[in-house]
This record gives sequence, C-alpha cells and structure tokens, in this order.
Amino acid sequence: MTIAGRNRILIFGICIAALMVVGSISCCIVIAAHNLLAELPTASESTFRLLRLPFFAYNNYAVMIGITAFPLIALVLLICVFFLFEKTHALEISFFSLFIFALSVEALQLLFPLQVRYPLLAVFTASVARIIFFFRFGACLALLTSSLFAHKTFTRETGSIIFLLSFIAFALSHVIPIDTIHTVSFFSFSRSYRYLLYSFSGIVCALAVVSFLLVGIYRSITEYRKAAIRLLVMLIAYTLLLYTGSWFFTVLGIGALLAAGFFFLKAIHQFYLWQ
Repeated sequence: MTIAGRNRILIFGICIAALMVVGSISCCIVIAAHNLLAELPTASESTFRLLRLPFFAYNNYAVMIGITAFPLIALVLLICVFFLFEKTHALEISFFSLFIFALSVEALQLLFPLQVRYPLLAVFTASVARIIFFFRFGACLALLTSSLFAHKTFTRETGSIIFLLSFIAFALSHVIPIDTIHTVSFFSFSRSYRYLLYSFSGIVCALAVVSFLLVGIYRSITEYRKAAIRLLVMLIAYTLLLYTGSWFFTVLGIGALLAAGFFFLKAIHQFYLWQ
C-alpha cells in the first residue's frame, strides 16, 4: 500500500469516526431526554466497600458516557496519525490505525437502551452485537499484526492481510451466542462463553505488547520500549471503559486511553524522525 493510498483510507476512517461521534451524541440525547437508563437493571452490588461508594459503584450513565467517548477518542487519535505520519511509510501504524478505528464502533452499544422506546430495534440486537464483536476481535488482531510489523517486516500484500484478519474476526464473532433478552446499557451474552472473548483478547493484546517490547530490547530502540509501556496503559484503560462502569473508572479510562494513545504515536513518530 502506498502512502497516498493509506492516507486516503485514513481520511475515510476519520469521516466515519466523525459520523459515529455525531450518532453517539444523538443517541445520548435521546436516552437522557426520555430517562431510558433508569428503567434498565444495573450490575449487582459489589462486596467491596469502596466499590459501593457512589463515585465507584456501577452506574448506567457512566457506562453511557464511556461508550460515547470511544468514537471521540478514535477520531482524535486518527487525526493525530494522519498529521504525524502523513509522509511516513510505517506499516505498524497502518494496522494500529485499524485498531483505533475499531474503537469507534463501540458506540453501536448505545442502540441497546433505545429498545425500551423503540421496540423494533430488538430485531437487530443480535446483528449489531455481532458487528461489535467483529470489530473487537478485529481490533485485537490488527494490534498484534501491527506489533509484528514493528520488527521491520515489509510486504506489499497489505490488502490480503487485512482480508485474512477480517475473515478470522468474522468467524470468531459468530462463535459466541448472543443473549438478546437480558440487555442493559451494554449487551450481555451467554455466561458459559463470555470468557472466550476475555481470554482471546487478553492473550492477543498481551502478545502485542510483548512484541513491541522485544523490538525495543533486541534492537536497542528506546522509543519502542516507551511505546510498549504506553500501549499497555492504553489496553488497561480500554478494559476499564468496557467492563467497569463507574464514574471513577470511566473518567480515568477516558483520560488514560487518550493520553497513552497520543504518546504511543509520539514515540513511534520520534523513532522515524531519526531514520
């Protein structure tokens, strides 16, 4: 893929992310205006005393804000990628951009609370859930691929690699059964299969961090060691936003994800400046 071709795809991704931002804000306005989250169940109360405090306890509105922040974070980071690497051929950044873009699709979760007011949306629950799963698996695979290209492996078959990653993500997204009945502000799925998503995502993302770290260690590249640490912070913040649902972890996750993503890109950009 040429630099011009990658930049055109980036611009297209930025436009889609911007539309997701507008759509997610619109959904938030409708949800808040009709107080839809008040009618939905919340997670069970934690046994830890600290997590029962209002700022640390599960809150559907905190979940909504966290989900809404995903496309905005993706939009900001994609713009950073475009301006920092506009004239730089870096395959790892191309696949990292796919990971960033996949974050914006999390905003589709905001369609689930709208089922209370618009029951027809229930027909599309399973389909929307599988789309979200597809992009979650795709994000993990794109991140791992990005870390492998950080070892300075070059190829012209970028399109074929993306097709293979998409095929694997599509297959995995259809493995997990979707629970379309017990839906809160985010979708749930069969308890007996939920750890498939957790374990797969955790292992693949851990491998990506280790791969970036190994590049920094064995090639004595300080920037990649810094990038590995910042990527780890990104993934922790991403997990907090997806699975915690309290005001404290939502605010912490948004700030950490945005800051760590920017400084990750800054570290890689600094390395290419010296080339």
